[in-house]
Amino acid sequence: GWWSALVVSRLLIMSRFLLVLSALGVLATGGRGADLPPDASMEIPESGKRAVVVTSDYVGDVPEHQLPEGFTLEIAADAPLVTHPIMGCLDDRGRLFVGDAVGVNWNKAQLEKAPPNRVLMLEDTDADGRFDKSTVFADNMTFPQGALWLDGSLYVGSPPGIWKLTDTDADGVADEREMIVDGFDYTGNAADIHGPFLNPTNGRLYWCHGRKGHKAIQKDGTVVDESLACGIWSCEPDGSAVAWHSLGCGDNPVEVDFTPQGDVIGVQNLYYRQPRGDTIVHWLFGGVYERSDQMKAIAHLPRTLETMPVMYNFGHVAVSGSCFWKRGRTSEGRALESAASGEPLDFMVTHFNTQRVVRMELTPSGSTFKAVENEFLKVNDPDIHFTDVMEDPRDGSLLVLDTGGWFRIGCPASLMAKSEILGAVYRVKPAEKLGMTNAEWRMPNGPEKSVSSVLMDLDSGDPAVVRRALAWIAEHVEEGEMEEEAWQRLAGDARRLLSKELDDPGLHALILVCHQQGLIGYQEVKDLSDPVAIRQGLLCFAPDDAASANLALGIAKKHLDSKDAMLAEVSLRFVTGHPDADEWVAPELAGWLSESEVSPERLKALSAFCRQLATGTETAKLLKQLLLNVSAALRNAGLEVLAERGGDLMAADWMDVLTPMLVDSPTPLLLGAIKALHADDFDARLMVLAEDEDQPLSIRLKALDAAKSVKLTGDTFELVRGVLVDPGATPAARIQAAEMIAASPATNEALKAIAPLFAKVGPVELEALLGMMRRVKDEEAARGVAVELAKNPVLGSRQESHYRQAFSGVSPGIFEKVIRPAYVRATEANEAKKRQLAPLAEQAIARGDPAAGKQHFELGKGTCLACHKIGEVGRAIGPDLSKIGAIRTERDLLESILFPSNTLARDYEAHVIETSDGQQILGVIKSHTAEGLLVGDAAGQEVTVAHEAITGDTPLTTSLMPMGLDQTMSEQELLDLVAFLRSLK
Repeated sequence: GWWSALVVSRLLIMSRFLLVLSALGVLATGGRGADLPPDASMEIPESGKRAVVVTSDYVGDVPEHQLPEGFTLEIAADAPLVTHPIMGCLDDRGRLFVGDAVGVNWNKAQLEKAPPNRVLMLEDTDADGRFDKSTVFADNMTFPQGALWLDGSLYVGSPPGIWKLTDTDADGVADEREMIVDGFDYTGNAADIHGPFLNPTNGRLYWCHGRKGHKAIQKDGTVVDESLACGIWSCEPDGSAVAWHSLGCGDNPVEVDFTPQGDVIGVQNLYYRQPRGDTIVHWLFGGVYERSDQMKAIAHLPRTLETMPVMYNFGHVAVSGSCFWKRGRTSEGRALESAASGEPLDFMVTHFNTQRVVRMELTPSGSTFKAVENEFLKVNDPDIHFTDVMEDPRDGSLLVLDTGGWFRIGCPASLMAKSEILGAVYRVKPAEKLGMTNAEWRMPNGPEKSVSSVLMDLDSGDPAVVRRALAWIAEHVEEGEMEEEAWQRLAGDARRLLSKELDDPGLHALILVCHQQGLIGYQEVKDLSDPVAIRQGLLCFAPDDAASANLALGIAKKHLDSKDAMLAEVSLRFVTGHPDADEWVAPELAGWLSESEVSPERLKALSAFCRQLATGTETAKLLKQLLLNVSAALRNAGLEVLAERGGDLMAADWMDVLTPMLVDSPTPLLLGAIKALHADDFDARLMVLAEDEDQPLSIRLKALDAAKSVKLTGDTFELVRGVLVDPGATPAARIQAAEMIAASPATNEALKAIAPLFAKVGPVELEALLGMMRRVKDEEAARGVAVELAKNPVLGSRQESHYRQAFSGVSPGIFEKVIRPAYVRATEANEAKKRQLAPLAEQAIARGDPAAGKQHFELGKGTCLACHKIGEVGRAIGPDLSKIGAIRTERDLLESILFPSNTLARDYEAHVIETSDGQQILGVIKSHTAEGLLVGDAAGQEVTVAHEAITGDTPLTTSLMPMGLDQTMSEQELLDLVAFLRSLK
């Protein structure tokens, strides 16, 4: 029971400390905390007291690192004061409270049976900037991830809820413990409850919770929400008024902090999955954030926008801690004054995987913020894992927590637990003391807000002020609570805002208020004429009854083929959301097919409608009409739908339509559709295609891949492997072959045959092949692949954790000794370039000559004009740069030149188009027409490729613009060119 668990836990904690003190001095691993001095001591209190106190002046060695000039790194706390610090906070006396792990990777059942972890209180008794005393403030904690000091108590997020811990007798131990919020599930992999965090503008506590399931209830037992959605939650300090602020279906929101105006900014892991994207999110009140593979988690929630805005995508870094550096300095040395000064806000983010702290520069952009990344702290030790960052307001320094090497079950980069690698607390100190009080940052809130004062804000010309006013009404005013006069004014403001094109955060807030208060009905939408107003009106429409919803459906149907692409998209969403769309709308759309020519807008609408409602009876009939149409464009649209939705459909229903097509004109789209149906009825014909040497290679590969009952072994394996070693094979064929090999059995014979490929393939093929290695258990076979992989010049194109995961089935030494040294060498050059982005941007501002840059562009320096136009000069393969300076800073421009594939402009992705005569065209798709694709190639030529001639279309993740163009210019010429581009507004 509870008492036995308590005894076990306390014994575990005390024995852990004794082991730390007795054993650390003789550890042979070299981990931080080794070789402790003999004066380290631990005070064991008298029986009946739970306090465990450690005092030490020992300071370990600072790891090798990089910091901007003017900053220094120190160790603020090391073993034995801390073991594995996770997340924490400072109180008003400068004491540091941290959740500290004892180094075990336990699941929920184990954690609840004997909660092993604790909260430590660290004190700097001699005020020298280093903590020298550690007290166990609270033991028997499951997994404490976060802390907040407020009004004499410590609030801690530790599953399954938020705890209020109070030391009533000032002995350094919390003798009162209360879980003020409960119901947040967990598994022990850290993707669970984090926080809490105080929003100073409203006095509420906020916390994060991962997609582990929750049943959030009020103190009276009322259920707020019960689902698998992840999200941001809040409550009053006593645990009352629990509410969700934002929910979604990503994996793990970790931490949030607040702007002076109360906006919630935070970091989330695995917001995206394929490819992985760890992000910064401006969490909007009432926002429901999507992820395509986890939509069931939010199916019960009301949504405003199909795609919620994300501020910044880091890629695969495993974001952990974050905070605003409220009195920090930028790399240029400019102090952040007040929030009204116009200076950017510094948002600091720790990366668990890459041993980094980055400084994100947030500047106002519409009703939200734009984020620009600046590397700040980089530590050269793979066993350091940063988990939190916070400011010490006394001197403006940053405290950075490293949890060490223990964590494995939730870490994408750790192959094994290394509990002997202890953590530490680091302090990053600016050259000058910058101390400030919290009051300076929080700023006076002014008079308490009222409905009337907020309604006045709706007249503001600042989109952020308007967005915050709408969000305030949505959060604080229930339907029917507003007086009639105020409601009428709000309704008038809403109608006015419909005609003003809003950015996504502003539009979300308007939709939320309109739905909540019932501001926009059928008559309001009917009276709209401007495409922007109609689009936003449909989004804001709140039906009074079924009849008004049906009438509004009629309006939306009229705009399905609008030339305004955004209006057509919203109309489609409105139509397909109607319960009778399959029965009422599909037959009307079938009428479009009787016309001699279907416009591109109607083609897009037909395709999207069928994709959304493919399982409907009438929509299935419409889809078959597409597949049987004489137009190749319509047939291809139908095949694309089948390729995406085939898994939801009965294969037998499509045999009579697809079989003749497979005999007469096999295409990649047709083969993709057949593969999606997962039926072996086509296998005999597919194998005939695969063995036909007269067929294009891409067709043979796709036919083999689509055959359900055929395994890739023997001759078929050799056929596919041969593509990867054939220098004449097209990029599309090589990518297809790599994906097929990755899905084949990972036998030792197969690995031996493909091992040399790992030294030569490009980044896309390499990413596919690494998927095969996750299933490999044989040490010798894995080592053979690793040796070849270490030779690949594109090794640095992926995060280190990709390779760790790929070789996670074999001993860690294969990665550490064979791959990692090569990876470090491969990334050093790019890292050096990345660190130069901010200094080069400063120099471009200070020394760049726009007039000289204009001459460089026109003379072809850097070959920019080969793909870009400025005015009438250059070629329009890539984006037109005539006004690029209005939307891109010096740093943005430099990043685009030095790392072109990091900043691909939307609609300018490169494609490899293969045709039935064996040709391939590498270029950018300029437009889709009924006749075919208009493609601009790297030579500046434009060609239309007929749909019926296309045998493959492979989008690439790399830019047509090659890396290394900066090496064709001197540094001064580069600075001049950037200054010229920045001047183009």
